[in-house]
Amino acid sequence: MKKYELMWIVGGNIDENVANESLSRITKSISIAKECKVVSSSIWARTKLAYPIENFEEGTYFVSELECLPASIIKIENILKDDSQVIRHLITVKENFKPYKVKAK
Repeated sequence: MKKYELMWIVGGNIDENVANESLSRITKSISIAKECKVVSSSIWARTKLAYPIENFEEGTYFVSELECLPASIIKIENILKDDSQVIRHLITVKENFKPYKVKAK
């Protein structure tokens, strides 16, 4: 299984209850998808967007860490595309980087 980071944006100035509902709904949908485990999820930030997306000028950002097989990523993307509140999403592979040692001059 690979580690992934998922970030999605819900458009509009939503209150905390709606944000928590969206977080639980998406994480539950991802957990139901076979061969995928949600390691952590949180509401990251509520901020003004750099440019309007679908007539929304503000959005709430959510971030989740996942452990999935690569084949299940397509299912997760379809879940996010089908959700009417999600205006953008991004899934990236989370790699373990070793710190680079810099030699002193």
